[in-house]
Amino acid sequence: MLLIVGGFDPISGAGISVDIKTANTLNIYTPSIITCTVPQTNKEVYEKFEIPEDNIKKQFKAVFEEFDIKIVKTGVLSKDAIDILVKYIKKYNLKVICDPVLSSTTGYNFIDVKDYKKLFELSYLITPNKEEYEKIKDFNLENYILITGIDDTLIKGNKKIYEFKGYKIDKEVHGTGCCYATAIACFLYKGYDLIEAIKEAKKLVLASVIYANKSRYGYNVNPTYINKEKVLKNLYYALKLLKKFNFSLIPEVGSNIAESLILPKDINDIASLTGRIVKNKENSFYIAGDFKFGVNGHIARVVLSASKINPKVRACMNIRYDEDLIDRLKDNFKITSFNRKDEPKNVSTMEWGVSVALKKDKEADIIYDTGDVGKEPMIRVLGKDAIDVVNKVKEIEKIYKKC
Repeated sequence: MLLIVGGFDPISGAGISVDIKTANTLNIYTPSIITCTVPQTNKEVYEKFEIPEDNIKKQFKAVFEEFDIKIVKTGVLSKDAIDILVKYIKKYNLKVICDPVLSSTTGYNFIDVKDYKKLFELSYLITPNKEEYEKIKDFNLENYILITGIDDTLIKGNKKIYEFKGYKIDKEVHGTGCCYATAIACFLYKGYDLIEAIKEAKKLVLASVIYANKSRYGYNVNPTYINKEKVLKNLYYALKLLKKFNFSLIPEVGSNIAESLILPKDINDIASLTGRIVKNKENSFYIAGDFKFGVNGHIARVVLSASKINPKVRACMNIRYDEDLIDRLKDNFKITSFNRKDEPKNVSTMEWGVSVALKKDKEADIIYDTGDVGKEPMIRVLGKDAIDVVNKVKEIEKIYKKC
């Protein structure tokens, strides 16, 4: 079992709360030991209150009597907590992923780096940011060390082993270090090798930043993991929802629905129907084809283009255009558009059109165009996933029936 040892943050933006949420996102149950409480906001740490040594000992005793612990992930620690943990590491031969939280981003010092030395020496992996690494590099450690930033570097004994390329999201988010280290621990617990565990954890933390929760003074990390299995599960459930209401806004060319992985690089990162959602004679619809990744179609290209402007957009569905409906939707949805008549030569219509539309409003729920010669007018509904999109389509249907 995986054990979390660290501090408690009352606003749940970092610490054990984030660790547990991250593990739960990956369907892993984690007992936890609290070493301290850290009342803070995204602007200021008020104090670090250390749990008394006797209480920490009792927490360890309870956890190890109840569970067979194999891996430990650490966060904010006290000297007492380190001393106790070191004894358990030696006794149970534990694999430790140590996130060396030496100070807060607001400049509050949690612990003297020297107190960490004996824990560092017993850790399997240490995950400092660049500033923390400068404080620990003189220990000449032989462990795996992952120096984190936008791009991350894995070293061992000062030898570079692997570099993990990242993607810069333009916002400061609280709790990413906790989330990242815990995700690595979780994937190791699931049996991934170290490099693959870091790759998957990096995908998780990127999604967790993109979908971060806004608070009064900043953003708090929101543990989110999206893999191909999750995408397909969302798409099939979205179709199930679609069948539950009278979906009638089907264009002549049919509808399709697509969802992508986080920040898709190309069509292979996007799943959509191999066929279409089409009308039948009973005033209803039937679904042709199945969901697959790599289907090069109109809706997949919308998602690919939209995600470059707004990374939160991972899904899209096209529905029939209606001029009166567009006017009515403006009270409930953010709407933008492009004009096919303005399209330059030798460009992808969807790449150009989506870019033009979202530059007007990157948070738009709907992109429409009024068509052209041989091109049917179309409404495209955007969302964070296929379920979100179908729920928007359901609301659009309600408004349409009142037209």
